[in-house]
Amino acid sequence: MLFLKYLCLVLIIVITTYIGFYKSKIFSNRVKNLKDVKSSLNIFKTKIEFTYEPIKDIFKEISKVVYQDNENIFKSFCKLDDDVTISWNNAVQNSKSDFNKDDREILMLLGKMLGKTDKSGQISQIELVDNFLDKQILDAEEEKKKNEKLYRTLGVVSGLVIAIILV
Repeated sequence: MLFLKYLCLVLIIVITTYIGFYKSKIFSNRVKNLKDVKSSLNIFKTKIEFTYEPIKDIFKEISKVVYQDNENIFKSFCKLDDDVTISWNNAVQNSKSDFNKDDREILMLLGKMLGKTDKSGQISQIELVDNFLDKQILDAEEEKKKNEKLYRTLGVVSGLVIAIILV
């Protein structure tokens, strides 16, 4: 009986620690996702400048090169057959990435001009979104520094507190 009690206490500590680490991972993932989108937009900008490939073909290539064909915004965009703007906005909204509301709004800015202007207009729109992403990446890194350790510690400490109370 005593063994079962201690096993439950250890299990509580392990579960709360896992939850804390899981929550802290969201901040790391957000930074990584924003950096991946930024590098993807640089590829997109270069492709628009120097090739005449359709947007879907460029996005398929980005999905393979940057994301190794894992689920991402660009792959989701290619699956949709709506208007370019609608497809992009749906891909951003339905993304399983750890973007916050501001990140999604900035990414949807790109969709407004995507495929609707000439080459220079699209390039300037990509550069605008790229500049906004720089600020978002800085904010995400600050948030990561501040909150990542907090959630890890909170997970461990809350598990220990619950275990002490139950003892």
